[in-house]
Amino acid sequence: MRRRTLLGSTAAAGVVAATGGTVAGALVAAEPAAAAEYLVATTEQKTNDVLVFSHSNTSWSDANVRWRWSAPTGSTWTNLSDVKRRPTANWGDVVLVTASGTASAGGKAAMIDQSSKSVVWSATVPGNPHAVERIKNYGAIVVASSRARQYSSSFADGGGLSLFIPSSNGGKPGTSYSGSVKYGFEGAHGVLYDTSSGLLLAVGKGELRAYHLVVNSSGHLTGLKLACKTTFSGTGHDLQPDYASGKFFYTVGGTGTNHGVWEVSLLYAGSSWVFSGKKRISTATYVKAYGSLPNGVRFYVDAPSESQYWTTSVGFSSGGSGSRSGAKFYKARYWTTAFV
Repeated sequence: MRRRTLLGSTAAAGVVAATGGTVAGALVAAEPAAAAEYLVATTEQKTNDVLVFSHSNTSWSDANVRWRWSAPTGSTWTNLSDVKRRPTANWGDVVLVTASGTASAGGKAAMIDQSSKSVVWSATVPGNPHAVERIKNYGAIVVASSRARQYSSSFADGGGLSLFIPSSNGGKPGTSYSGSVKYGFEGAHGVLYDTSSGLLLAVGKGELRAYHLVVNSSGHLTGLKLACKTTFSGTGHDLQPDYASGKFFYTVGGTGTNHGVWEVSLLYAGSSWVFSGKKRISTATYVKAYGSLPNGVRFYVDAPSESQYWTTSVGFSSGGSGSRSGAKFYKARYWTTAFV
């Protein structure tokens, strides 16, 4: 099985732990000593649900679902592509989602009340929206779209970051895409706000970027300004924090020069921010999601090919995988409200 090849043997994993290295091509890293239960959120595209499971239970049946949210019907809501859980002052814990939708109609970005499961905010976003984030203290929502809409003259400027800014900090942003602040970034697939640095990170074609928040004299967010970037060959597919180390993971799809899973640190170097210590930790080719739990366990969605971008299971470096018959898992996230 391809999964077994990627995981490697128990002995190989032990070597990784002892040396601090990585088995080439494997999605395995140093193993934690302590066992604990953590929850993992997934976007499941067969039923178009967000499903949350325990990482310690490999049977991801309906009986073991810890939280579920089903997307509304409609073309813009098809193919859920991202999920993040965030705290807010006005609505308690919320769940951010994007749906890729269709080329002609666009997709959706939304903020869901975790308790009631009602939609607090949503907007139609063109260009295959792939990821979403909320900027702490400002309430702005950022959506990463991977490409421009293929036809229809409206919203022809997809393929980048769309920043939806509320009129007052912490409020609801506007829902009009035409009113959002746009930043071109071809192939944009991932976006993440880092509270430690106060920077917004994004990954897309050939680049991992960090942006400063631009704030006016009244303390209101008005936009973004590029702080630093690092380049690579290929298109970045996912961007997540390493909750065990403070570093970041990003994945590069395909079989090009820089394909695989990478880790990197974001550091302040005297007068500016830099990405430092970039290192490839796996040469797997079609990893759609890669993250970590606080105890050091890594998890991932490892698609079998470019055309089949989903899997029926989410793998864990601690051994085994969470499996669901007939599922089409696309993304997996640590179910936490913690920012980086």
